Amino acid sequence: MRSSAISRGQAPLSYFVCLLMILGIISCRPGGGGDGLRVVATTPIIADLAQAVAGDRADVISLIPAGADPHTFEMEPSVIRQVAKARLILANGLGLEGHLMEGVMANKASDAILVVLGERLAPNATDPHLWLDPSMASGYVREIARALAEVDPEGAPFYQERERAFQERLQELDRFLWEQVAAVPSENRKLVATHAAFHWLAQRYGLREVGYLVTGPEEEPGAGTIATLRERILTEMVPAVFVEPQLEAEDRVLASLASELGLPVCTLYSDAFTKEVASYLAMMEFNGRELRRCLGGGR
Repeated sequence: MRSSAISRGQAPLSYFVCLLMILGIISCRPGGGGDGLRVVATTPIIADLAQAVAGDRADVISLIPAGADPHTFEMEPSVIRQVAKARLILANGLGLEGHLMEGVMANKASDAILVVLGERLAPNATDPHLWLDPSMASGYVREIARALAEVDPEGAPFYQERERAFQERLQELDRFLWEQVAAVPSENRKLVATHAAFHWLAQRYGLREVGYLVTGPEEEPGAGTIATLRERILTEMVPAVFVEPQLEAEDRVLASLASELGLPVCTLYSDAFTKEVASYLAMMEFNGRELRRCLGGGR
């Protein structure tokens, strides 16, 4: 009786391929596995939005670590290597990434596609934190889906479907945030925070920007700036101040001022994650609850 190739120890290559696929060691799906579509985002927030659209068709990484400040992040050799390997690079622009953008431009592959999301959506914006308005985050997701389809045309229907699903979640988030702010008495809808990152959040939900300690995280507040902010807080009868997890030195100054005035110190996220708040949706939900809790809207 003729023995099979497998029994003779001469299994065809296709047998081993199928076996490895069953074991989950390799994937023949386009864009899957370690050799999939390489997408680099400059910040964790953009990376999170990109991964929501890309699913498992792409490997998305953030150049800036989750807890780091994008304004002051310095590019290291390992970051340069990631840029050089990427087929698609997603950035915010509008000055958010500081000198990092120079490194991206100098080290990206000649055929890589670079999409500067913030500058596409609001080219004249002075506050680069557009995503703090979910209606603007919707634009990020739309542009990301288009860029992914450009570098991976076969995946276009997949990206379109995932974009549609995430757009629905953004609409739900927007309704949630409106509900949280609506619970705050109108006279308390006032915002004092460490750095000027919340224009888009305030504009969307009708918050009054009373003042900020610094314009950018790289600044050191002087005595005059602190005195002016103190006067504004007293005049406007601000119920609380908000610090940011990634700005330790500046946060301590604002917390000290709040302590002097007997005000609670609360937290808002702008452009960095933490272990406890590690996605865009979680970040925005936290911000909504914190605004309601700290500005007198109850829980």
